[in-house]
Amino acid sequence: MRRTVRTVTTLLLIAIILGIGFSVLYFGTSTGLISGGQTTVMGGATKSLPFYAQVGWLRNTAPWPVTIESVTTDAAHTGAPTQVFVETSRDSKSYPSGTVPDWTKVASRTPYQLAGGSLRYLGFAVTPATGHIASFSTFTVTFVGPLGITFHKTFTGTQVAARAAGLPTSILAPDPSVDNTSLDTYIVLLRTAIEKKDPSALAVVMGGNATTAEAQALLTKEKGFTSKYLQTAAPVTLGNPAAEILTFYKTTVSKDALPPLKVTWAGFRWSATL
Repeated sequence: MRRTVRTVTTLLLIAIILGIGFSVLYFGTSTGLISGGQTTVMGGATKSLPFYAQVGWLRNTAPWPVTIESVTTDAAHTGAPTQVFVETSRDSKSYPSGTVPDWTKVASRTPYQLAGGSLRYLGFAVTPATGHIASFSTFTVTFVGPLGITFHKTFTGTQVAARAAGLPTSILAPDPSVDNTSLDTYIVLLRTAIEKKDPSALAVVMGGNATTAEAQALLTKEKGFTSKYLQTAAPVTLGNPAAEILTFYKTTVSKDALPPLKVTWAGFRWSATL
């Protein structure tokens, strides 16, 4: 009887120890992967090359290694899959548009084993679809620890926006909630496009997949507009700078205003509609 009790007790102790060990490995792995260096990077792609950006990092705070199986983004309006590079160091060199950065040639790709306590930097290559701005604001890491269990962890704060070749440089617009010049820059671009009266060029500035016919309709509504016209902008919803009503007028809004336009910010650009 005593032998049976000792056996049961031993088995229970072994089970508890194994359970504790499993919990340490499981939670240590699931919470051990962290990210930092979050910022926003914007730039233009060329007809033959994507936009390259080094931004953000990953650190394995657990004492054991993990295998990074994949890093994916929530990129939208892309013309090709977004590439992800794993770097041992940050490259501070500036590369002109149309060149492939050196760090892409020495970078590792997934699957990649990240040793315990180590840090690796991330690089991205974003290809925008023709006539669009491609962007992402989150990336998800799929990784495996010593238990062989697969984990998925999504990180926010790292943002990349890439302008397609042919789009005006100033079409790229930062979030108006953190940059109060965002809308002003777009208004200059929009005023210039309306004044030139070119429906094709205006459709590009209008955004939102605007057609030439829709651009012509806007020109018809805004007939008479000149560079001397004044403007006023008011938020659609108080406290939300991402949607505003823009009105051009000659002397006073109440007397000679043109039909108002709604301008909306999303995906690192402004768009305009009647």
